[in-house]
Amino acid sequence: MQRLLAIGAVALAAAGCHRPLQPAEPTLEQIHLADEVAFDHLWTSCQEVLRRHRFELDRVDRRSGTITTFPVTSQSFLEFWRHDVDTAFDLMEATLRTVRRKAAVQVDRNPAEATARITVTVPRQTFATPERQFNSSSAALRVFGEELPGVRGEPYLTKQDDYWIDDGRDGIMERRLLDRILRRAGL
Repeated sequence: MQRLLAIGAVALAAAGCHRPLQPAEPTLEQIHLADEVAFDHLWTSCQEVLRRHRFELDRVDRRSGTITTFPVTSQSFLEFWRHDVDTAFDLMEATLRTVRRKAAVQVDRNPAEATARITVTVPRQTFATPERQFNSSSAALRVFGEELPGVRGEPYLTKQDDYWIDDGRDGIMERRLLDRILRRAGL
């Protein structure tokens, strides 16, 4: 039994070692819209799919065809009820460090040809904070607070010193969102 668990752990770790490739092209689909009712259904489908993936809508502008969301921290290994990462690498990375994603859907209509182009973008960001200096075991308990100076001689570091690093796009999540939008809209 222990061998089986060890083999499973090694397989899971090896699967998580390969980062998915960054998409070179935008994730988009050209579709046919029969009438205004079909566009209404597509528009509500975009919003519903984003909500089901636990994104909170930030901007919904029907006139420009833009839907954007606020950033959401990604699922860790212990959050089994969430489903917002697709690969073992993404799951392990979000478990070991703080990663967030946001989504944007752009629907460009061409009423003359009764078509629309849907583009989905999911940028990723990772959290970074400057190292804090501590030189005793009691100071280590305050390492995540605002009472320690930085290792480069900075005065006390605060939350304003923390920042997010852009880490490319999540092409697998983009494709999954686009497929679910089209499926929900019946296209």
